Amino acid sequence: MTITKGKKDELFAKYKADLNGATNAVIVQQKSIPVNVANKIRIDMKATHGDMNIIKKRIFVKAIKDVGLEEINVDALEGSVFALYAHENEFGPLKVINKYLKELKKDNKGSEFIFLGGWFEKKWQGAEYVNELANVPTKEELLSKLCYLFNYPLQSFACVLSEIAKKSGVVVEVKAEVKVEVKEEVKAEEAPTAEAKVEEIPAAE
Repeated sequence: MTITKGKKDELFAKYKADLNGATNAVIVQQKSIPVNVANKIRIDMKATHGDMNIIKKRIFVKAIKDVGLEEINVDALEGSVFALYAHENEFGPLKVINKYLKELKKDNKGSEFIFLGGWFEKKWQGAEYVNELANVPTKEELLSKLCYLFNYPLQSFACVLSEIAKKSGVVVEVKAEVKVEVKEEVKAEEAPTAEAKVEEIPAAE
């Protein structure tokens, strides 16, 4: 679809503003994304203070050069693509797309997202780098795993106590026998000592 020069200038200015205002920018290829999924993504994206916009590739590549980011060939932006911009939450937008990427892959209905690469500290990083970042656990996920690791030994200990409780009659009986035997032995040992002390007391005159 042909667009006017005025529209091109408008898009060029918008791309520059978006790139300058972002902490990082990622390019994502999309294939047959359902409207309801796209709407959910936009809602989730707002929660991360991120933005996403379908781009005109040649105008976008021109804007990249103008804002001082590492240049790439337009051929690197294969297929229908959109730009993902992060602001306050550096990796939040990536996490949102990665979440739906996994869901679409699981559904296996021909819809998918593919990370093509992105700009981090003004340098272009490929798909592998972006995928690694997208799969790094968040602070909340790490805390959840840490809590599980702390709680697991306690849960195991609770199971052991539960099993002991089921056999508590046997345990109590064993403890009682031990206590009785100890007391009897102590008395047996103490008796001679008492007799010896009596013998040492001088007779009254």
